[in-house]
This record gives sequence, C-alpha cells and structure tokens, in this order.
Amino acid sequence: MRYPIIWAILLYQRVAPTSLRERCIFKKSCSNYVLEGAREQGAIEAFRRLRERIKRCKPGYSPIDTGAAGHNDLFLLKLSDGSIVEESDLSDRLRNEFGLPSRERAELN
Repeated sequence: MRYPIIWAILLYQRVAPTSLRERCIFKKSCSNYVLEGAREQGAIEAFRRLRERIKRCKPGYSPIDTGAAGHNDLFLLKLSDGSIVEESDLSDRLRNEFGLPSRERAELN
C-alpha cells in the first residue's frame, strides 16, 4: 500500500499548479510531510500525517504576542484549530507575510 501513496503524491507534486502547492503554511509542505511518512513508516503513518495536516491546515491563523511574556525574539502562530506553530516550522511565504527574516538570514544569526 505504501507505493501507490508515494506515486500519488509524486504525481500530485508534478502536475498540481505551483499556486496550489505553495499555499502550505508549513516549512515542510503537506505533501512532503506525508510522503516522508509513507517512505519511512508506510501507509498507516502516511494517513495519520495526512489527517493531522488536514485538521491543522485550515484558513485562519494569527500571531501570538510573546512580547508581553518578555520573549520579543519569539514568534508563534496560532492556527484555527488552536494548535501552535513555531517560527522555524513556517513556510517562506508566511515568513514573508509576517515580515520575518528569510530562512537563510535567520540561520546565519
């Protein structure tokens, strides 16, 4: 069952429009996250990861003000399901949206 899932994801990555594939809010795109699970642990893990991402990847997210807690250098994003995503897990698109430094610049510091 692992290989049909892997092939389906690879096909999606090849034919889906860039505008659709780049909407993901996570650094590791949803398709890559599920693909990694399928390759490493099989179909059950792939479906678990897919379910997790579908649950978390809904419209509506907002930054959390960490400055009040004295953490001005910490950026967190609250998703519509209530889960929290750290800056290091955000896609480049969202980093730009919130004016965060690019990943390369952040890694140099």
